[in-house]
Amino acid sequence: MSVTAEVGPATVPVGEPATLSARLRPAQKGVRLLVQRRATGRWVTLARPRTDAAGRVAVRLSTATVGVQQLRVLRGSPRPALRAVSRPVTVTVVTTSSCTPRVALVDQQATDGARCLAARLDRWQSASAMGAGQQLNVSNSEYAAPLTALGARPVHVVGLDLRELVDSEGYGFAVRPLDYLSGLAQEGAVLSVSWHPDNPWTAGPYNDPRPANLDQLLADTPAATAFWADFDAGMQLFEALQDQGVAVVFRPLHEANGDWFWWGHPEAATYRALWSAMQARAAGLGVHNVLWAYSFNADTGTNTTAPVGLLPTRVDLAGMDSYSRPGEALPTTGYAAVAAKVRRMTFTEVGPYETHDASWDPAAVTRAARSLANPPMWSMFWFDDGTGVKQLSSLTHGRSWLDSCRSGFCSVD
Repeated sequence: MSVTAEVGPATVPVGEPATLSARLRPAQKGVRLLVQRRATGRWVTLARPRTDAAGRVAVRLSTATVGVQQLRVLRGSPRPALRAVSRPVTVTVVTTSSCTPRVALVDQQATDGARCLAARLDRWQSASAMGAGQQLNVSNSEYAAPLTALGARPVHVVGLDLRELVDSEGYGFAVRPLDYLSGLAQEGAVLSVSWHPDNPWTAGPYNDPRPANLDQLLADTPAATAFWADFDAGMQLFEALQDQGVAVVFRPLHEANGDWFWWGHPEAATYRALWSAMQARAAGLGVHNVLWAYSFNADTGTNTTAPVGLLPTRVDLAGMDSYSRPGEALPTTGYAAVAAKVRRMTFTEVGPYETHDASWDPAAVTRAARSLANPPMWSMFWFDDGTGVKQLSSLTHGRSWLDSCRSGFCSVD
């Protein structure tokens, strides 16, 4: 019988969430463990969680006081053979003055939440730690399923689409997705938000391939009216999160170096101008809780171009979307050129490409990350959809890969 414990993140500003994860081996469901903190020379019990089917528990730690906390986890029993205690682990709580990003944010009026989020990501990067991420389909009533299927395993980045979040406001779900996501963020998750707006010329979906001239979105045109109305609806929800102290990573009009979305393969100058217009409009609406992320597709040579050519003038971070088939390496062409210009980098989407074969091994992500001079701060797995199996809980090696990452952070040095 043994108990292991981990804390992530290991260093946090005062008030920012940290999570202790523990595992009982052999795994048993429903066993009560004791989470204890060292205080004035003795161990004080903080929580008494019960294990899930994998023998795991996860407990949010109080970080209200600056200093170092020493923690351990016990399995108590009157039978000596069933007793177990973990090795001590620590979490360091630092002052809020540590919420100073290494690189200044695009928005000079960024909220404290946005600055602290950027500083947190900078700490991940300094530690060569890649957080595990999972995308949710918030237009589906079972939107939380990809996370809940992982049990108590920690996931540090949660993805969603802004258009789906706007639409979900009218669906009458038992738990409003916006409230659920806000709760996850307040427990320590980073929210990474894509945006798939409808084609503003045709009112067709985001993958309507009919030609579009992005210049018209910067003028007084019917297409611009439709586009900015969609944008403003999303900004209203960002403002609601801002009121709750939550910041987001926003990656609008992603994969523009491909041709499968209506905004694909634009003129570079127009694309940059549209990005600047979005940033200015968000600020004009009073939305300052956004980290702006340029998200591109790996340059696979199939309907794609080099992503560095579309890099917006000012971004807070950048990320690569890349998929591969089982047994193949994850493509990273184009990543290094962008990373030479943007310090904070991520894998904004990763996983198997259009297959229902669940054997795709997430170890491909770790190998790709370790091959890069500027490794990603997180890797985001998509949810299962009509094109195939993608989410961590559905992949044969998904749970074991996540288990191999210490407290949800994979080492990429």
